[in-house]
Order: sequence, then C-alpha cells, then structure tokens
Amino acid sequence: MPTCRPLAALSLLLPLLANAAAPDSAATRAYHNPLPVRLASGELAQNCADPAVLRDPRTGGAKGAPTWYLYCTSDPVSKRERDPQGKDGGWHFRMIPIYRSTDLVHWDFVADAFTDRPAGLAAPTSGLWAPEPEYLNGRYYLYFTVTDVVDEHSPEKGCGNDSAIGVATSDSPTGPWRASTTPVVMPRRAKAGCNFHWTFDPKVIETDGRKYLYYGSYGGGIFVTRLSADGLRAEGQARMVGAPGRYEGAEVKFHDGWWYMFASATDCCAGPLTGYAVFTGRARTPEGPFLDRWGNDMAKGRSGGTPLLLQNGNRWIGVGHNTVFTDAAGQWWTIYHGIDQAEPFFSAKDKLTRRLALLDRIDWVDGWPVAGGGRAPTDQAMAAPIVVEGAAPDAHPLAVQVAPRVKPLWQDGFKGRTLERRWTWLRPRDKGEWSLGREGLVLATQDADLYVDRNTASVLQTALPKGDVRIEAEIRLDAPEDCCATAVQAGLVVMRDDDNYVKLVEMAREGLRQVEFAKEMAPVEEYYPRYGNTLAGTPGATTWLRLDVHRDGGQERYTAYSSQDGRNWVGGGTWTHRLGPDARLGLVAMGGAGRRASFVRVSVGSLSP
Repeated sequence: MPTCRPLAALSLLLPLLANAAAPDSAATRAYHNPLPVRLASGELAQNCADPAVLRDPRTGGAKGAPTWYLYCTSDPVSKRERDPQGKDGGWHFRMIPIYRSTDLVHWDFVADAFTDRPAGLAAPTSGLWAPEPEYLNGRYYLYFTVTDVVDEHSPEKGCGNDSAIGVATSDSPTGPWRASTTPVVMPRRAKAGCNFHWTFDPKVIETDGRKYLYYGSYGGGIFVTRLSADGLRAEGQARMVGAPGRYEGAEVKFHDGWWYMFASATDCCAGPLTGYAVFTGRARTPEGPFLDRWGNDMAKGRSGGTPLLLQNGNRWIGVGHNTVFTDAAGQWWTIYHGIDQAEPFFSAKDKLTRRLALLDRIDWVDGWPVAGGGRAPTDQAMAAPIVVEGAAPDAHPLAVQVAPRVKPLWQDGFKGRTLERRWTWLRPRDKGEWSLGREGLVLATQDADLYVDRNTASVLQTALPKGDVRIEAEIRLDAPEDCCATAVQAGLVVMRDDDNYVKLVEMAREGLRQVEFAKEMAPVEEYYPRYGNTLAGTPGATTWLRLDVHRDGGQERYTAYSSQDGRNWVGGGTWTHRLGPDARLGLVAMGGAGRRASFVRVSVGSLSP
C-alpha cells in the first residue's frame, strides 16, 4: 500500500471525489513516476534537475494536439557519455538539454540549448542552471542561471561564484539560441572580495502588460523586480519575497484571484540524505508579500510556507524545484525532480546527485494546491494528463486523512524538584546549566553539537515503548530575532547512538527561525554524506513539536509535524531509518552557548489506526 501523509494541518479531512474514471479514459492513460525522458540513442536520461515546461503556443487548437517542451539544468545525463580529458571531471555536461512531448509523460530529446557556455557571458567553468523558457513578444526566451560570469561583468575579477541571470532568444522553442552577452541581473555583492549573493533560479511572469522577474536563492533570498519590455534587463527596485537561507527556485502562477509562489527549501543534492521540499504562499499582487495558510510571510525570519511536496516514506526523497502548468483540459500539474533512494547518485565521488523528473496532478482545496491527491510524490499508477483540446479533466480522488488513535502513556511537565527516574544523561551537564520548575525543564544551550564527528552535546534520554508511538514536546527557544551566528537549536532526538538518529528541533541561525527535521547515519558508503535535513512548519513564540514513529520490521518511518498553537499542525517530511527497538528519546539544547531552551511539556503515546 502507498504511504499517505497529512496534507498540511491537520485535522482537516479532504473530501473524496468521484472514484473511478471511465475505463477508456484515465485507466488507458496511466503513468508511473519517474517520467521516461529519452535521449536520441534511446537511453533513458539519468538526470533532469530543475525541470521547466513550456507549452508551445504555436501548436494545438485547430493545428492539432499541443506540443510541450521540457528543459533541464546543465548536468551529465548519461554514464556512457565520458570525456576523460574534459574540463568537467570527465563527465559530459549537456548545456540545458531540451525534450519534446505531446502527452506530457513521454519525452524525447531534441537538442541541447548550447554546445558550450555562451561566450562573453559565462566563464569557462560556469554552470548553466535552472532554465526558464517563456514565449514573449512573439519570440521564445530562455532565462538561466550563470554561476560564474566573465570578468567583464563582475565587480571583482577572478571570482568563481559571481552568479547572474542570463537570457537567450530564438524563433523556435528548440533554438538555435542567441545569448545576450549582457546579464539580465548582474552579480550582486554580499561582502567585500569574492562574496556574492546567489543570483540563481529565474522565473518570469507577464500580467497587465508588465513583466516581472523572480530570482535568488539561499544566499541573499528570493527577489522580484520589473523586467524591461524587451525582456532583456531588470528594472527598478527589487523586493524580497523569500527569506535568505530558506528558499530558492521560485515558481509563480495565478489562480482564482491570487498569485501563488512555489519555492523549494533545504539542500537539493545530498544523495540519499536529500530533504528538498516545496512550500507555497499566496499574494494579491505579483510583488507579494506571499503568506501561507496561517498568515506567515515567506520572506520573514520566521519564514512561512504551506507544504506542497514532501517526501512521504516511499522510494522518492528530495522532491523539489518544480514547474507548474495546465494540460489541454485546464487541469493543473507539476513536474519536479526527485531522488530514488535505491540509486541516489549519478556519481557519489563527484557529488552528482541523480535527479529524475516526476509528475503529479495539482488540485485546489480551500484555496491551496494539493499534489498527487495528497499522496505526492506518488509511486503508483496515476491517471495521465489530458492532451486533447476540449476534453474535461478526469475525476480524481483525494486522500482522506484519518487521524490515528493515540493512547497516552506518559507526560512530564518537569515541575518537581528532581528529574523523574525515567530520565538519564548522556554526557551529564553541570547542575547550574539546567533547572526544573514553573517554566518546565530549562536548559542552557551548549557550545556543543551532534553533527557527524562532533558528538559533544549532552542529551537527556529516556526509553521509548515498543510499537508505533507519538512523541510531542512544547518548547520555547529564548533567542532574539536576529540570532545566531551558529545553528542554536532545541528539541527532540531519537537515537541509537551519536551517529544514528533523527532530530526535530527549532533552530535559530543568522536571523532565520525554522523547524529542522534531520537524519544522520553511519557507517555509509564511500563518498556518501552522513547528515541531511528537511523542514516542518513555522516556529512561534512557543513551538509544539510532534514526531510519529511507525515501525515496520527492521525499518522505521519518522514523520515530523510542528505547530504554533498546539492545535493546528503542519506536516513535515518523513525519514526512514534503522535505529532498532532500543532507540531512545532525547532532549537537546545545543549549537551555541548563551541562550535558553524551556521544555514545557513532553509526552509519549501509542499509535493505532
């Protein structure tokens, strides 16, 4: 059976729509992730990162079925394509491969946008990332990230990270493309020297005769600015719409009176420990602010975001950097990249994560997008998009979220004079560094950590009962909004030992406050990472954390949630791990000294369907 997860908050039960489509419609148009993206040789492409889809406006209607084009970031796509003397580690990096489809499922290679980095714009080692195809002014435009511009365009010569937004134009969606030698957005200094903001991930929209460009990433945040009428240069004052350190890969669409921004969070490319995910917010204007379902701003330090794509415990992890579009029947869809846990790397040695193209339907429920009927990323047969003009969308069942039954086992408010006997210290703390009382258990944050080989933090531990369990904690992390230079954090950890655990914490770093859900494991294969993270919801003045543990044979599924009020829960992703029956629950306050964390309440209950 496929694994289902809550859609966002909660106690919300989604309605079950009409079940089965007619046998001659959806059933005969079924597809299964990943999408078959095929090279000219017939080989299936092994990478399609940062996918973007363009429906060719010159096709469809009276001219026949519409044609779609899929553009992928510059990457090796075949392990057979090698150049041992090449400048890219012996791999053949295709410069934005382009594929064509008439059914939105089967994609066939047409051309690479470029045979090499565009001269006069990109330095010889630059990447060409995150393509954004558009049809503007009666022509085709291709916007893309240039990770390293030629010195002529840089305020600091000799740097390799002075990124910019480039553009090329063509009379065809497949080229030939003529790249402008002048960036649309120039490199932007963060500090002196070779220290630049990440000018990545372009997205263009046009409305009411005006064009807007979104760009940016973790290094500096996501911005929106006006775009010139000819589409070749940014104009005016840029406005931040996505928080630094939190979001990248903006995709913006208009639906039912609202502009929706889809943005990706955390590391895209950590192989089997990738926790990439997509969150959404909406605004009445293209310039934001983009607020989530609960009113949190995606550009603030306590950054908002309504979850859309989160790994759910099946084969797919690291799902994100999506493109959103409608099929010939007006049904919404998203294509995004994901990582197969069975084969996470294209090359682990060269740190090339294998990112495949996945497709899921989007439905709108109470004004918010739901992907894959609440099952995304899907790993079962699904009804494919409709490509015949005038046809009606298929009925599509949404997952009904049935809340599990929870039997309370124990709760601790830490109001006594001493710790209850269930608790023991791993690496004991001095008495002056913790206390019990009206505020609960108060821990001074430590200049210590549990991270790869730095295993110095104290952990207050207790045994977990057998079977499936729910762990909850109500915490307060006392730190100013502009905190901290290091990743100061407090929360829960379920661990077998220092190198094998899952961790759910509120974290404060460089003005960003978020709920991190991480996994560490050891030993690992050569060149593999040991630590990866994803996210849950927005922390509040008080933050409630929830971790559901489902044990299935020798493997466990850990699903995270968080809440700002203890009632409305925002679902995070799911990590699988093998911590075993003797894994212990721990409480931590670490990552930097000088702050306080209060554990107001911790509880454990047993779960049943």
